[in-house]
Amino acid sequence: MFCSVLFLLLLSLLAFIAKGRWKCQGPGPCGSKTLPSPRPLPLLGHLLELRRKDLPVRFMELSRRYGPVYRLRFGTQDVVVLNTTELIREALIKKWSDFAGRPQSYTADLISFGGKDLSLGNYTAMWKIQRRLAHSSLQRSLRTNLEALISQEAQQLCQDFLSYGSSPVDVSKDFSLHTCRIISSMTFGVLFDKKDPEFQVIHKCIGDVVQLWSSPNITVLDSFPFLRKLPNASLDALMQAVARRDAFVKHQLEIHKETFQPSEIRDISDSMIHFLQERKQQEQTPAAAGGEEFDEDYIHMAIVDLFIGGTETTASTLTWSVAYLMHHPQVQERIYSEMLEVLGPERLPEYSDRVHLPLLWATISEMLRLRPVAPLAVPHATTRDTSLSGYFIPKGTVVIPNLYAANHDETKWKNPTQFRPERFMEAEDPKQAHRDVLSFGAGARVCLGESLARMEIFFFLAHLLRHFRFLPLVPGQLPDLCGIFGINLRSKPFQVRFVPWTEPGKDEGQE
Repeated sequence: MFCSVLFLLLLSLLAFIAKGRWKCQGPGPCGSKTLPSPRPLPLLGHLLELRRKDLPVRFMELSRRYGPVYRLRFGTQDVVVLNTTELIREALIKKWSDFAGRPQSYTADLISFGGKDLSLGNYTAMWKIQRRLAHSSLQRSLRTNLEALISQEAQQLCQDFLSYGSSPVDVSKDFSLHTCRIISSMTFGVLFDKKDPEFQVIHKCIGDVVQLWSSPNITVLDSFPFLRKLPNASLDALMQAVARRDAFVKHQLEIHKETFQPSEIRDISDSMIHFLQERKQQEQTPAAAGGEEFDEDYIHMAIVDLFIGGTETTASTLTWSVAYLMHHPQVQERIYSEMLEVLGPERLPEYSDRVHLPLLWATISEMLRLRPVAPLAVPHATTRDTSLSGYFIPKGTVVIPNLYAANHDETKWKNPTQFRPERFMEAEDPKQAHRDVLSFGAGARVCLGESLARMEIFFFLAHLLRHFRFLPLVPGQLPDLCGIFGINLRSKPFQVRFVPWTEPGKDEGQE
């Protein structure tokens, strides 16, 4: 069976090789400045690189040999990898419209009603409407009582950890459940009980979809269409999770449509439904002009994106923060002392306090730098022939912003692999140092939930460090900081004891 698949794979590559040339188009003369590229293997190109589990690190290693921008070849597709902050910002901010596209993806279309997803959808007129709607709906929610909601959820998390009685816990699930409750409340106006069966379904679906979609058995289908005809248990499991996800979202939207009142916008779903109803009234025949209709599927997928971004990404950063702080108990103590000095023994933290808590805020930036949630972002695609740093890049080229490499650039960050929050406080321009961290992307495709994520990370860490020290189960048995690379950069499972500062304890980590 393996030999047959390998033979078909080689046959497919041979069939595509004529189409796989790097064509020189546009105004620049062919060969005027060719993008550097590692020597490809016959037929396979650079496909074997995809076997690497630490692909962002591998791309960073290649940049040391071939420069900060270079070209790779995967299947039939040319891919350009950007490895510095300057290049990523040149592409995504200065030339944002040239790099705002998304590559065509069979698997992405399968899970997003044919490409109607906000994160994965291509740069079209419908996508721009969807983006503006999601942004305005989220901003409206941020201006309401969101700070109180997050603070309440952080306090509840502290109560949960207190109830464990210093017993060891895997924090990743607790963080994920609480961040999911927050986005559920913002989106549907319902603060689910963590044990609610309906809530458990959507929470599990989110994790399953993210994990399955990034598995090699799924990603290979985009490069080699003939494999789609073969049995694929991972694909079957993914589509089952997507079906459960969609059933939950559709049910919530139906409830909202039945109870919707234009004069009382309750949450993000109401805001989107209101927009859709107004648009339908203004455009009696929206498809008459030959354009696509903006329908409920776009709202559905925007909500899905908010759930995924508002749950797993924030929970991952919080989990990493606990892991690193366990290695650095003295930083825990300093943050605790900083909060006591600024807040006193009784007052709860407010988001405006972040400017008066420089070490805590620097710790958050350091975690976003060291462990960007999506280390390779989501691949972009050029919408027209363009250039970058003097190199010609044809329309339709896949472009990967290596955020991990940019955040570990030795020319920008001294000792970039070290956990040193003080680097932000010691910088000539601390505000610029914070801005130099690329963790949420940039430009037209920047993560919509960045403000929400930063607020959540601040409140959860502030409340936890206000009450607890983070200690290992066994002295010296500290979390592995290598991580698991995929669409998201996840921490390996570990256990931690949350011991109140009022109880005696040893700083069982290392500085």
